[in-house]
Amino acid sequence: MRYKEGDRVRVRQWEAMLRGNKLVCDNISFLGKPFLFLKTNRRFCGQVVTIKGVANDHYRIEEDNRQCCWIDEMFEGYAFEYGEVIEVSQSGIEITRSDKEWKRRIYIAYTDGSSRPYVCVHSLDENRFREGKSFGCVFYKYARPISKKHTIIIDGVEIKVSDEDYKALKEKLCKGEIN
Repeated sequence: MRYKEGDRVRVRQWEAMLRGNKLVCDNISFLGKPFLFLKTNRRFCGQVVTIKGVANDHYRIEEDNRQCCWIDEMFEGYAFEYGEVIEVSQSGIEITRSDKEWKRRIYIAYTDGSSRPYVCVHSLDENRFREGKSFGCVFYKYARPISKKHTIIIDGVEIKVSDEDYKALKEKLCKGEIN
């Protein structure tokens, strides 16, 4: 499973899902998968939805009150906010989070149907973007959110924790007094 609970993703367009798959009773059947994209869910095509449950072979989303099963093939990819800093790549190679294939960029837009759908500010123009001036753009094939990790050292052992866990620990142990 590619996504985790809380991720915002964009639902693929109906026509894009039809390519390479087949229509069964007005629903889209994915080859080799036991799930259908229901005609009633067509209203979500192109929309941003939030993953609210992850099982072994499917997801549940908040916007349909967790009624239907959703699979990776139904999503274009992550959805981002304008101006959000994300990681992008042309190859999508996942070796490590510090892999040089992935670069941090400012997200601008998503171009549906493009082979390089993620539009970002060219790294040389980030100050121009922040000042509200014109800036150059670069198109990327892959994108992912930046994983916020904190390092806690206990008895000399480094432990990586998520941003949410770090904030909860900080509040519990320090009563929020330490930055």
